[in-house]
Amino acid sequence: MSGAFGGGSAFNRASPSSDQRCVARIVADYIEPVTARPRRVLDVGGTRGGFGSQAVLPAGTELVIANPEPDVGAHHAYVTDIPAAQPGFDFAMLFGVMMYLERDLLLKLMRDIRTRLRGKATLLVAEPDYEHGFGVAEKGAQKIRALIGGKTFTFHGSGDVRQMLRDAGFVVLRDRPDLRPTYSGSRVPRIPPYLIIAATV
Repeated sequence: MSGAFGGGSAFNRASPSSDQRCVARIVADYIEPVTARPRRVLDVGGTRGGFGSQAVLPAGTELVIANPEPDVGAHHAYVTDIPAAQPGFDFAMLFGVMMYLERDLLLKLMRDIRTRLRGKATLLVAEPDYEHGFGVAEKGAQKIRALIGGKTFTFHGSGDVRQMLRDAGFVVLRDRPDLRPTYSGSRVPRIPPYLIIAATV
């Protein structure tokens, strides 16, 4: 798989990885319960200043970042670059990446992630929700930017995201709106909240 992906700060403020409360809940729900072996976590599209900088991970946890953007602290550019001989992952994240990929590439990425998971592992996807609230207006603004040659994104509706996850081999899908940052006590620009789905093997 080729191509760059990586969100700007406006999107990242709505990401679960930007909020310590959300990060702590992710760790408690998906990483701490793994006890039979050393924990391995895959952060696709992550950065050194993202999830790993916010999380208090159990001792011995290995966090692997796959991101083709330069100078973000990634261990590998793509999931397919991770040596096959390495152990599988117990949990994976795909935050703010889907908008950068057309459907075929996104489905391939989801399948690549699925093949690297072990046991009853979960992939947590989080993406700006352009179907509700402020996201609808932002989607319209994106279309205008496209007409004038500006940078645009690919909009994947929630139904299509769920279908891709199923096609990639995930069995149980659970919405996690509780992992959206609340912005309590801070002024944050109006940006689309994230659609957050936990997809379990």
